[in-house]
Amino acid sequence: MSERFKAKIEFNGCEYASADEMPVSVRVAYDRAVHETPALHSGARLAAKLKAKIIVNDTEFNHAGEMSVDDRHLYHEALEAVFPPDIAVSAAEAWAVTEERKVTNRKMLLVALIVGLLAGAIFLWLHSLFG
Repeated sequence: MSERFKAKIEFNGCEYASADEMPVSVRVAYDRAVHETPALHSGARLAAKLKAKIIVNDTEFNHAGEMSVDDRHLYHEALEAVFPPDIAVSAAEAWAVTEERKVTNRKMLLVALIVGLLAGAIFLWLHSLFG
């Protein structure tokens, strides 16, 4: 079977020929969904995590278990063509990204708190001067 597959990406209800075709805001969300998924070892698990629709030969399936053996074989061949076998993301890398994001969020919260306090102090000082 040497059929050529054209991969389509459906994300948030819109279909794209490739990730490069996505608008920037959609691409950021798509990349986050793909790269923050820990311990994915195959395209099938990635597709399941993304809650992707499976369409083989114009027939839609909710999951690979609904397919015939031949359709499942085509499905796995297509996934192997799209996703390299070494697509695994270690849980440690996912944890590091999550922790980095937490630190960034804490820093942003601290900056917002300081700016708010400073603005409040300036307001009170101006209010006492021109009262």
